[in-house]
Amino acid sequence: MQSSPSLADLQRWMRWVLTHPLGANRATEGERLPGLPKRFVEPEGRVLASIAGDSVPGRGVADRLSVYASGYFSRLHQALELEYPRLAAALGPQEFRELVAAHLLRAPSCSPSLADLGEDLARTLRTCTAGARWPWLVDLAALERATAEVWLSGPCDPRGLSIEEGEDPGSLRLALSALARLVRMSWDVVDWRPEHAQPARRDGRLVVWRVEASTGVEWLDHAPGEVLDALSRGVHLGELCELAATLGMSSEHVGTAFGRWAERGWVGRG
Repeated sequence: MQSSPSLADLQRWMRWVLTHPLGANRATEGERLPGLPKRFVEPEGRVLASIAGDSVPGRGVADRLSVYASGYFSRLHQALELEYPRLAAALGPQEFRELVAAHLLRAPSCSPSLADLGEDLARTLRTCTAGARWPWLVDLAALERATAEVWLSGPCDPRGLSIEEGEDPGSLRLALSALARLVRMSWDVVDWRPEHAQPARRDGRLVVWRVEASTGVEWLDHAPGEVLDALSRGVHLGELCELAATLGMSSEHVGTAFGRWAERGWVGRG
């Protein structure tokens, strides 16, 4: 008599069969798909025979597993569709589904929160046929992710840009607020919709931020964009001022820009 699998063996095997890209039926039948990551190799200790069978004729164990496997993919697909509504509409149901499948192969769900699932979808799209055919969709994906992130993030540092007594302003390290994201763009997709023609090219940086009950979006000129990008990478205030000067920004322009960024909640203490 065959012994029952351990709980750990059962869990490993269930994870394998329910997340397999070929589906539960084809996976349990031993079908192979070349090039799949190692996590899709069936674990040792096959447990299919240990799972209670289905007494309904024509609906075996693999069919029952398929219900859960389909549900797993559908939940992840729906989560990404909610986060990327314009991208999903632009691609259409079939191509968006293929993008989701490709993304799960490259970056499988490993977080307790589905909010983390689409973190790098733009990178996946860049490697797909659709991303090569319609390159502005990569920017659209980055914009939709940034919009989601500013609403998923926690509160920012309430100290803003205040300098404490005795502190050297030049050594002050600033940071981009949790309520803002800086996105490098090559296409003007801010107001673009799938029914529109190809968007115009526009190289630059876009700030996406949470403001009260809505989302703000603003393009930056080249020099301020470079400075804010350096700030987001943790450059000290003194170095930021030096960079601004090399880019042709006057001290008045720098002061105005930093004051505006702080007022809008884009930046704070690092």
